[in-house]
Amino acid sequence: MTLVLSERDVKRLIDMKEVVSAVEEAFLRQGKGEASNVMRTRSRGPSSVLNVMHANLGYLRRGGLKGYMSTRSGTKFAILLFDATDSALLAVLGADTIGRYRTGAASAVATRFLFGRKSGRVAMFGSGKQALTQILALDTVMSLEGVKVWSPHSDHRKAFAARLSALGFDARSTDTPRRNVAGADVVSTVTSAPVPFLTDRLVSQVSHVNACGGNVPERSELTSGAVGAFGSVVVDDLPQAKLEYGELIGAVKAGMFEWEKALGLGSIVAGTSKASGRTLFKSGGAAIEDVAVASMLYDKAVESGIAFRSVDLV
Repeated sequence: MTLVLSERDVKRLIDMKEVVSAVEEAFLRQGKGEASNVMRTRSRGPSSVLNVMHANLGYLRRGGLKGYMSTRSGTKFAILLFDATDSALLAVLGADTIGRYRTGAASAVATRFLFGRKSGRVAMFGSGKQALTQILALDTVMSLEGVKVWSPHSDHRKAFAARLSALGFDARSTDTPRRNVAGADVVSTVTSAPVPFLTDRLVSQVSHVNACGGNVPERSELTSGAVGAFGSVVVDDLPQAKLEYGELIGAVKAGMFEWEKALGLGSIVAGTSKASGRTLFKSGGAAIEDVAVASMLYDKAVESGIAFRSVDLV
């Protein structure tokens, strides 16, 4: 029987600390050669894009894939989770919430290993659902001494800062990127900005940046000069970065960065690579994150004793 977890079910089960733990374990195991990730591929139609990414997590004896279709009406996400010992289709899960949580969790893992300090001030660029999970995830790995928020729309950033304040964070909105980043130790970006807005001058005093907003080569949040100013650049998946991550592609073309200098987050977590200086983590989303979280949620659903829908699909 296959367990079916809707978005509503996922929201009932998901917990950020558990997601961060699952994502950190996935990168650790990848760094040790015990998990394999395959980059996102896309098939394009006249008015749609189908995206598929998959991973095999040997340490869990499970594998899976995430697929999502983007049209003018929006995007719908789903994960298929398989048992790698008997090929059983264990679960089908709605994956929108999972995607937001695992993206935040990847930033938290990167911040834990690259920033390294137990507390600091955070500048958030973006004020949507992904921005919220960035803050919730960072809160699991460090004490947030203050959160500043900037996004292009004044009403949005003020409302988001108010929401963070209601959750107990010391948060306020700012009216320019320069004021937002001033005094920050860690920056996270989750925007749909059409052009880069973080320059080398803006981030010159920032210890660590998580750039999570774009996964198509036409979109960048950081200028090439900003990328070139970091001591270490870390990515979630290097083959995917070379095809999709606009900041890094642009910096290579501009002579400000070389692919040979990119480090994988898995190797950092496993201790086989070491970052130095100020650090940039460029995240576009990796299937090992999705499958690890889906596996954790499947186990949690089974162990909870709550009645979820099961169907005989295969």
